Amino acid sequence: MLGMILRSLASLAFTGLLAVGAFAQGWLGYGGNAQHSGLYTGTSQTAALIKWSASIDDDRAYYGGDVLAHYAAPMVTPSNTVVYGYRFTTQQGSNHDNWRVMARNGTTGAVTWQFDTDYSAALIWPNDWTSVFPVTLYQAPGSANGRGVAAAALGGSIMVRTSADTAVGTPKRLVFYTTLADFNANSAAYAPVKINTPLTADASGNVYFGYEVTGNVPTNLASLGTGGYAKVNVNTGVSSFKSVAALNLDQSLSRPAMNAAPAITVDGKYIYVAITGGNPMMAKLDSKTLMPTASARVLDPSMTGASAGLINESSASPMIGTDGHVFMGVFGNSWRESHGWMLQWDSNLKQLDAKGKRFPVGAFGWDDTGSVVPATMVPSYKGTSKYLILTKYNNYDDNGGDAGADGSNKVAVLDPGSDSISKDRQSGIPVMNEVLTVLGPTLINNDSNHPNARNEWCINSVAVDVARKSAIINSEDGHMYRWSFVTNTLTEGLNLQPATGEAYTETAIGPDGQSYAINNSILFALGTNKATATIASKGSGVSGNAQNTWYLDGSSYKIGSVSQPAGQTVLVEADFTIQASNPTSLNVVSTVSALNGVSGTLYVYNNTTKKFDAIGSQALSTTLGAFNATITSNVGNYIGTGGKVKVQIGGVLPPAIGKAKFTLAIDHVTCGAN
Repeated sequence: MLGMILRSLASLAFTGLLAVGAFAQGWLGYGGNAQHSGLYTGTSQTAALIKWSASIDDDRAYYGGDVLAHYAAPMVTPSNTVVYGYRFTTQQGSNHDNWRVMARNGTTGAVTWQFDTDYSAALIWPNDWTSVFPVTLYQAPGSANGRGVAAAALGGSIMVRTSADTAVGTPKRLVFYTTLADFNANSAAYAPVKINTPLTADASGNVYFGYEVTGNVPTNLASLGTGGYAKVNVNTGVSSFKSVAALNLDQSLSRPAMNAAPAITVDGKYIYVAITGGNPMMAKLDSKTLMPTASARVLDPSMTGASAGLINESSASPMIGTDGHVFMGVFGNSWRESHGWMLQWDSNLKQLDAKGKRFPVGAFGWDDTGSVVPATMVPSYKGTSKYLILTKYNNYDDNGGDAGADGSNKVAVLDPGSDSISKDRQSGIPVMNEVLTVLGPTLINNDSNHPNARNEWCINSVAVDVARKSAIINSEDGHMYRWSFVTNTLTEGLNLQPATGEAYTETAIGPDGQSYAINNSILFALGTNKATATIASKGSGVSGNAQNTWYLDGSSYKIGSVSQPAGQTVLVEADFTIQASNPTSLNVVSTVSALNGVSGTLYVYNNTTKKFDAIGSQALSTTLGAFNATITSNVGNYIGTGGKVKVQIGGVLPPAIGKAKFTLAIDHVTCGAN
């Protein structure tokens, strides 16, 4: 739905309802931060409408049906500039290996700046799934608002723009293995050097990434080997690198795992990387020297001593939990377990605890980066872990030898500290206990053999909204959903595109609470607009004391009912301004809770009759629930001059219940037009 929808937040004496507001937190790269934990500590807006959208690929039809590409994660500066990668062609059907960095105003979607790079992707369809275009924000002392942009370029070089928030800026090139003059003189010969992981930046301006050497290069580049890891300080230009061979871990290894972003410890002293080409390994590197301080083979937990897989089609990356544990999504050995595993190590890459017991593993992971969910966000959790892990939990309907593969695709919150209950459905080994799961809401409808098959969840990392105890998740059914950890339900579901099979993308949240999702090669900014004012009335009927509350999106106010023999009433009015051409419907959406026995009614002001029309009623209770209604006829009567719309929600406690002071809580109200 492309209609403009508006929202107000209010609470009426609702104990524990969070007072929310804008929080200046940026989303700086893959997984939101250098640990890739996906944590957002502000408060996101309700996804009531598409604020703006932008293509990230000018030839989506190139992929045919499914979009087999891993697009760069959207990033947002603390000053609300949205930065993302864009794949373009000089003309339809021409070279598809062209890459641009775009920046837009987060509020309006207007283009702020852009620059083209000469990057050549490590993989490009149809050879395999198109790999991630590496780009990140970094700390840039002295620049406007302190954030710069680094993006991959030709021959393993990177292009650096020292400010992400100013309209004017000239990118400069940095090369980690030679001088700029030498690179410029020999760039064609150095082209086989390709960055093959996302970029990850620390707090000191250092950017870390993996590279591979895809063809013959001059002998002076022999020390690069077949691949390795590089570190470039984008503020000073000082750089270093270590080839995989120089790490001296396992001579069968040849390059970094495709699309696996290095993860940096909070103190910046170490980075974790995933390496493949032979017997896959995880390595902990000293951030100064890039030499290993610890390492571990990546093993399939269901087979003794057998390697798991780090395959090119995956975009899983190491994630560092709040206790320093490291998680990595991997594929099963020889495609034996199509769901893969979410492996867990301690900070020194040991898989056994002090008692010799293996740390629990998750029963899905091959193309997934786990996100941290603080245990306090899940009221139903009674275990001892300080944090939980949110992962994709698909059950692929492959119509093959796996009898349990029925397409019942889910997402899950798992307990990384216990595997006492849950078992893997294929091998039967203990796996992280399932704390919460939610099934994909949309049936595929074309699989007679598996009638419960659902569209896959379309994520590889998710934004976790700590304040609202929920997560923003993306599905191949074309919707973005909010998953509430309080009710274990999908409380928001905004349609973005028709259902499309596609490579999985992450979600993000900006400093103003807007959320971002990529669906069918389009970047969507999702959120709400502001009501001009709200009015709360208390008393009998619609009369009584009134209170005007000037309203900024994210604020809240409180008011209680009056205890009296007559029906007790709480009434809230929210006034909106909408912009819609030829509206065909007006949608009012709220989430409410009240005393048991309270009846609720939704009203919209009719500009023709000059009265509020009741458009929906239902009984309310102490359980938070949806309360929605839609107008589909004479819609124009409810939209006044300048797009003004007035919405009321009332709660009434009937006299039969007796005298009792009660409260009515309204979480949000939206109204909109197609």
